Amino acid sequence: MKVPNLFRIIHISILTSVAASLSLTVYSYAAGPAAVSSTISLLESVRQNYYANERLESLKNNNSINAIKEVPAEMWLKKVNSDEVNMVTNRYAGKQQSAIVIDGRTYYATGDGYAFNFRGNQTVRFSRDPVTNKIIDKAGAVTYADASGRILYFESEATFESFIEMANSEALYGYSTYEFDRY
Repeated sequence: MKVPNLFRIIHISILTSVAASLSLTVYSYAAGPAAVSSTISLLESVRQNYYANERLESLKNNNSINAIKEVPAEMWLKKVNSDEVNMVTNRYAGKQQSAIVIDGRTYYATGDGYAFNFRGNQTVRFSRDPVTNKIIDKAGAVTYADASGRILYFESEATFESFIEMANSEALYGYSTYEFDRY
C-alpha cells in the first residue's frame, strides 16, 4: 500500500527536521577560522558603506572628498537606541518604533505585520554577534548602525570594542588601510 508509506515518509521527515533544529539550538558556536573570515567580510562591507556614504554626501554638497584619508573604524558605525531600530528588517529607522513585549523582553518594529512576525517567528528575535559568533537576543543587544542603516547587534560594549580593534588592525587584512584606499 502506498498511502501508509507516504505517511511514514512524512513522519520521518518531520522527525528529522525537528531533531536537526534541536541540535542547531544546542550547538555552541565558537569563534573559529570561519567566524574570523565572516567578521573580516563584515568589517570590509561596513567600511565600504562608510566611504560610499562619504562620497555620496560630497557629491550632494558639491564638495571634494579626500578618498585616501584614513578614518578610524569608530566612525564607520554609530551607536543607536534600540527603540529606533526595526528589529525585523534590522534597519535603523531614525525614529521611535513600536514596542513589542514577548516573554518580558522588549523588541521594536513598526506596524502590526512586524509584531505578528515577532510573535510567530522566534528566529527574528535573535542575531549573531559578529565578534564572538554567539547567538544573542536582540532585546538585550548593543546596537550599532553602519552608514547604510544596517544594524549590527553586539553581545556587549566589550565585543563592539573588539570589533573596532579588529578593524583598526593593519595586520587583519594583510595590508594597511592606506594601501587599500590608494587603489
